[in-house]
Amino acid sequence: MSIFTSQFYINSPSFMQDSIVSLRGLGFKLLREGKTFRDMLSKLEESQYYSAEELKEVQREKLRLMIRHCHDNVPYYRKLFRRLNLRPDDFKEISDLNKLPILTKQEVKADPEEFRAKNIDRRFIRKVFTSGTTGSPLGLYRDLHSINFENAIVRRQYNWAGVKSSARKMVLRSSPIVPSSVKRPPFWRHDCFQRAMLLSAYHLSEENIASYFEKILKFKPVALETVPSAVYLLAKLMHLKDMKMDLEYIFTSSEVLMPHQKTFIRQQFNCKVFDHYGTAERAAAIGMCEKGTYHIYPEYAITELLPIRENDGYFEIMGTGLNNFAMPLLRYKTGDVVMPSSKKCTCGRNFQRIELIQGRMTDEFFMTKDGRFVSLLSGMLSADLKGIIETQFVQEEFDRIRVNIVTSKGYTGLEESKLRKSVKNFLGDDIQVDIKRVSSIPRTEGGKFKQFISKIKEDSNEKVRF
Repeated sequence: MSIFTSQFYINSPSFMQDSIVSLRGLGFKLLREGKTFRDMLSKLEESQYYSAEELKEVQREKLRLMIRHCHDNVPYYRKLFRRLNLRPDDFKEISDLNKLPILTKQEVKADPEEFRAKNIDRRFIRKVFTSGTTGSPLGLYRDLHSINFENAIVRRQYNWAGVKSSARKMVLRSSPIVPSSVKRPPFWRHDCFQRAMLLSAYHLSEENIASYFEKILKFKPVALETVPSAVYLLAKLMHLKDMKMDLEYIFTSSEVLMPHQKTFIRQQFNCKVFDHYGTAERAAAIGMCEKGTYHIYPEYAITELLPIRENDGYFEIMGTGLNNFAMPLLRYKTGDVVMPSSKKCTCGRNFQRIELIQGRMTDEFFMTKDGRFVSLLSGMLSADLKGIIETQFVQEEFDRIRVNIVTSKGYTGLEESKLRKSVKNFLGDDIQVDIKRVSSIPRTEGGKFKQFISKIKEDSNEKVRF
């Protein structure tokens, strides 16, 4: 359970909550400054400039270690290897992974304990849950090695930006930092050990935005750590009130950063944006370098890209994690879609380049009657829409979509007409578009913002299955 949802934290006065947040930060700081972390970061700083062959050798070495661990300690893989008559020595090259079947989320959900390594003491692993946007959260295990490596990967990206570990930062994420019962500022809590100010994403509104603006200006952060939907809302509200501030860096993660969001955020804060993609299953990781290019991190996982349809440029990510020994997943289909590129990045790293991270196939694609999947969000919100703070698309039927919008006082019927036209231009004139004004758009149990929701069941039409 998160400390922020405990009754002790919720019922504590704000000064006590500051103390709790700071003690939590001290634990993170100690973990992120330990010898294991420093050694990992040092190796990552070196390997980022390896040749393509050197990077493959890093992957081979890690894969051989992980395969043997799975064979010896993970019940699911012990049974699978026995059934396929495979031994650890059968995996010498990365291509030998093809000897294993593709692993789906449904298989992991069916019995997560089968994937938990039995040689790792439960006291030294952490159980986390996916956000459960489909109504069924998945429990996952992580070990300290994996947590340290994740921290080192993130720290390396901060180094790409030139942000020091001691830099003052603010954090605007999905954790309920401030209880919902609080109606007046402060809507933030301080972590003195990490020199961070944690902002509540759940109190952002026209009424409260002036308080946020004044506090951020006073705090003077070098960087903002956030999720795309939260910082986009912050930027929208500030823009609405003609508030302008300069930030040096914004780091986004946990949700897909859409192109229109990135453009607006950069303009509003006059800053550089660094985005990071990862999975709760620790099966793949992608990050944006100082040149603004997405790269697959080869030290993190072996990432295979599965074509979705012929010649359309979109691929599904399938990953083999190389660092989480508590719950290793081999050839795991993530359900996330990307568009790779063969171009080299001027940053000089020999990492696979990704042109676009699209998101979930079933969550970010509009399904048509004839079985097509249309990338819904890549361009639909590029229209100049004033007075609309947040937008959510809900596919009700194959030929009908509902658009939930949170509006400001400047919203007019003209904007509604422009939005409807934009949707129809994108999906076709035969699509029925219902626009509904709402006071707010609820987040998932995990605190994530869902820009697109499909209410069409996968089995309602065989043509739409992957």
